[in-house]
Amino acid sequence: MKNIVLCLLAAGLFLSSTENALAQEDYGNTLNAFVKFGDNSSVAAHYEFQVAPSLTVSPEARIWFSGVNELALGGRADYYFDSLFSLAEPWDIWGGVDAAFLSGDGNDNFNLNAHIGVEYKIDDFIGIIAEFGGGTITAGGIGIGLHF
Repeated sequence: MKNIVLCLLAAGLFLSSTENALAQEDYGNTLNAFVKFGDNSSVAAHYEFQVAPSLTVSPEARIWFSGVNELALGGRADYYFDSLFSLAEPWDIWGGVDAAFLSGDGNDNFNLNAHIGVEYKIDDFIGIIAEFGGGTITAGGIGIGLHF
């Protein structure tokens, strides 16, 4: 009887520690809006859908303040490095790629970029974001994340 109690106790401890280890942050259902700076000053927004524990995909739109580009519509994929770096809330760090079709530019109708970003969540609903990127259209920006 003593061995059965010890086995049940050990199993309970193992399951409770595994539950915390397997708990994943939900990165989906987030609307991110940015003001992007540099030669390509614009506003951009995307809505994230989580497709794997640390991976999201998003439709994205971007509107330029001036220049030959007027609108870009596309998508992006982001990988969150929080579990890799053992990063706790309220911080998120990600890297990813984005691609879009452009209107208004007669020379290059497609762009492909890589980006990295960081977010500090003020509370469960809103966070402050900084993102840096480069590629066909280089832009870094600041923004907000709204978590639903």
